Amino acid sequence: MTAARLKIAWSLVTAAGLVACLVTVRASVLLHGMAAWLDVGESPEPAEVVMVLAGGEDHRPFAAAALVRAGYAKKVLLAEIKPSPAVEDGIIPSSQETSRQVLLKRGVPADAITILPGAADTTYEEAQLLAGYLGDKSDVRALVVTTDLHTRRTRMAFRHALGSAAERVSFVAAPIDRFDVDGWWRDQWGFEVIFAEYGKLLFYAACYTHLLAYCIAGIVMILAGCVFYRFRRTGWSCMRTEATIAG
Repeated sequence: MTAARLKIAWSLVTAAGLVACLVTVRASVLLHGMAAWLDVGESPEPAEVVMVLAGGEDHRPFAAAALVRAGYAKKVLLAEIKPSPAVEDGIIPSSQETSRQVLLKRGVPADAITILPGAADTTYEEAQLLAGYLGDKSDVRALVVTTDLHTRRTRMAFRHALGSAAERVSFVAAPIDRFDVDGWWRDQWGFEVIFAEYGKLLFYAACYTHLLAYCIAGIVMILAGCVFYRFRRTGWSCMRTEATIAG
């Protein structure tokens, strides 16, 4: 190979490497942004009450207890959640009871915990319970604690349910230790969490807003996710098969 051809070949290899790096970097930035965009949590400010949304009992009530201990609120609100068959049969405790026990263990006084009756089954129904609580309390501010990836959807639901009273509500993000915003797409669990949340966000946008473009964007994200998910599932299956054969 002549020096000129060698130089051309090396240039092509270098260019291909640069393109590959550029594509990878841009994809990583995009995927990072997909997760980061879901988190609209705010810095906590002093309020009269903090409401812990159902679910995420391994991190949400802990974050609420920390807020109380830090002096951001004196009272904690929990929504009564529609019981599952297992809860009705006494096999497992209810979501609100699990959160209540965490709060007690973390130093929140029993008389500072209020359960809002209503048998809520969705985040929007929890928002309606808070709206009822704040109804005649025009001077009461509230913090709402939920998982960081759920804050955008939660804010959407609460703003719709509370109307003008939503101005007195702030949303505090409780992070999931297991979730890696910089590499969630490399893990099947992280991938499923992100695209499940985008699916729920699409549903909430369709139900509680009139942003057609927002819904279209959500549909595109779900379709892209399905394609990517199929690819990842195929990859994981192949890796599991190879590991089995090697074993």
